[in-house]
Amino acid sequence: MASKKSLPISSTITVMVIVVVLVPSALLDQTAEFEAAFMKKCVEYPKDKNSCKATLAIFERAYVGKKESDITKDSYNELFDKTPFTHPCGKSLFWSGTYQLASRFTQKRDNFIAVGDTLLCYVLTGMKWCSKEGSKATFTKDCGDSSLVPVISFWLKASVKFAQYACDDLHVMLDGETKQPFYPGTAFDTEEVPYFQSPRVKSLTVILVVNEKTGTKCNNESLKNLSNIMKGKKIGYACKEVTKAHIEDCIKKGKGVCF
Repeated sequence: MASKKSLPISSTITVMVIVVVLVPSALLDQTAEFEAAFMKKCVEYPKDKNSCKATLAIFERAYVGKKESDITKDSYNELFDKTPFTHPCGKSLFWSGTYQLASRFTQKRDNFIAVGDTLLCYVLTGMKWCSKEGSKATFTKDCGDSSLVPVISFWLKASVKFAQYACDDLHVMLDGETKQPFYPGTAFDTEEVPYFQSPRVKSLTVILVVNEKTGTKCNNESLKNLSNIMKGKKIGYACKEVTKAHIEDCIKKGKGVCF
């Protein structure tokens, strides 16, 4: 980008000096690396590969050149509107506190889909991105903890949209070895449960992951709260204790009824 400045040499002579403002190559490299990684994962996904470039452009419009305070969940509305979910809505599997296990489970089982299995989330899992006001670049290595607003906003919006899309008989995998499997303030609590609505959603079954079955952990007070929330929404509720070893076996087998 070039700008012109007038520098007076004498009362009668003026020369024009061209001042060239260069974007540091390191910033260009970060943008190029991010876009290359996005495109690589996008074309790997079993969907219309011709739409990846357009999807990237819409995605970048949500945060590039913006102040952090201007980036919210709604900044990604266009992205999710133009890239809707296409999986059977009744296969939706939610999770809280069991990310690694739930992710490996859905990757091996075609009867359940987690949010991370959807196109946008598959592409952006493990990636970091941010920008700066007035910039045209995407930064990856220069995003400190205070610069993760674009990332957090995306994942919160993904949770909301995934919950709104879900239907029929839903499942959620929770950690049965914690004091509060249904923990207040988690994305499942604040961004997903509020969007479960009857009659679109018929029931919610908690898959409570435990080390050993005791027959009592489903009586956890936090799960009673979840049950009451579902009751208030006129949505059926059930809870099943399932050992981690059993789920690991289900992952290994990759077929058959698991729970």
